[in-house]
Amino acid sequence: MAFVTLIVLGVMIPSNSYAGVEDILGKWVAKAVTPNGPIELQLEIKMEGNQLVGAMAGLQGSVPLSNVKFEDPDLSLEATLAGTTFKLTGTLKDGKFAGNYEQVGADLKGIWTAERKASSAAAADPAEIAGAWASVAVTPHGDLTVTLDLKQEGDKVTGSVSSETGALPIQAASFKENMLQFDVVFGGNRYRIEALLKDGKLSGQWSSVGGSDSGAWSATRKIVAPAPSAAAASLDGTWNSVALTPDGDNIVFVLELKQAGENVTGNAVAPDGKIPIQKATFVNSVLTFDIQYSGSTYRIQANMESGKLTGKWSAINGQETGSWSATRKSP
Repeated sequence: MAFVTLIVLGVMIPSNSYAGVEDILGKWVAKAVTPNGPIELQLEIKMEGNQLVGAMAGLQGSVPLSNVKFEDPDLSLEATLAGTTFKLTGTLKDGKFAGNYEQVGADLKGIWTAERKASSAAAADPAEIAGAWASVAVTPHGDLTVTLDLKQEGDKVTGSVSSETGALPIQAASFKENMLQFDVVFGGNRYRIEALLKDGKLSGQWSSVGGSDSGAWSATRKIVAPAPSAAAASLDGTWNSVALTPDGDNIVFVLELKQAGENVTGNAVAPDGKIPIQKATFVNSVLTFDIQYSGSTYRIQANMESGKLTGKWSAINGQETGSWSATRKSP
């Protein structure tokens, strides 16, 4: 829409109206609320001779201003784009601008704000956009969701967009002052994406180069789930276990386990019934539990690796011990 382009503007304030101008010099982050959503821009105002000059960088270039007045704390200005004139008015309060815009001679109205751009040491540490992003383009035919994979070297950006149907390289990509821009050629048409990075999210718009189609575009980082580790493996299920006695005999029994975090419950299933396990835990891939049998208490401790439990059993308050192992029972 026309106002989307309008808000990307340059600032020039006549010399007859600059009382208190020191309060507005410097860099600002401006936001206008439009029917297509909020639009953010970078504004810088400075004094040259008897005039205030500056520019606001955004998605679609810049336009000069006219009838600009700043009478502390009130600012007003007009800008004309493609024959359409817009008027903005705002008030400076507590270091922030807030006001309204309207299309002269039409019903389009909205609010705009601006606040100081942070000039902390973080500016020396440029933002990183490398990685995978989940992007959404709002089109007349519904939302288009694709994965955006980016590689970054300073201002230079390379990468691709992909979906289940395939991948396309991005072209003419750059990332400057938190503004990402790139082109994608699809179906013989070139599309341009321009978006501002703020609070870890990319927000902006897509447009058809040489055409009139456009819409909102946004992207958030894709969360990559870490590969499951042995410590995160679940013990839930039925296990066939074997305990080797000092006499060389194998004692075979079934172990039923249920895990909740580091806590484990379950039963040892013997020919004469089920025996509940006690003090059972699973920490750092190690299963430990006690079991009472024939008046004695035995402790089993085993490490889980490659889906198998391997360790030993020992008699509490006794000297008997031996190897113990278990494999998961097939369904």
